[in-house]
Amino acid sequence: MTPVEVRVASTVAFGGALVFFVVGLVLWRSTGDANVLKLPSFVALLELPVAAALLLRLRFAHYPAMVLFILVALLHLVIVLADGPVWARVASGVLSAVHIYGVVLLNTGPAREHLGGPR
Repeated sequence: MTPVEVRVASTVAFGGALVFFVVGLVLWRSTGDANVLKLPSFVALLELPVAAALLLRLRFAHYPAMVLFILVALLHLVIVLADGPVWARVASGVLSAVHIYGVVLLNTGPAREHLGGPR
C-alpha cells in the first residue's frame, strides 16, 4: 500500500499543476493574452507524469520529483516577486510553499522506503 506521504506528494504535483493552470486561465480571460498559458501548460506537462509515477511506485521518479518540486517552487517565488495581480502572486506564494512541503514529504522515511531510495 502506498504511504500517505507519497500520496500527498502526488497530490501536490497534480493539484499544484491544476491550480497553476487555472490561475493561467483566469489571467488569460482577464488580459486576453494567450501567452500566459504557456508556462502553466509546460509545468502541467512535467508535473502530471511525475504525479502518476509516484503513485505507480516507479523508483526512478523519487529524485526527479524532488528536483522538479524545487524548480517549480523557485519558479513560483519568481512569480511572487514579479509584477502582476496580487491574487496571482499570493497563489504562487502558496504553491511555492506547497511544493517545498512536497520535497519534505518525499524525504521522509516511509516515502524513501516505498520508492526505493537510500535509508
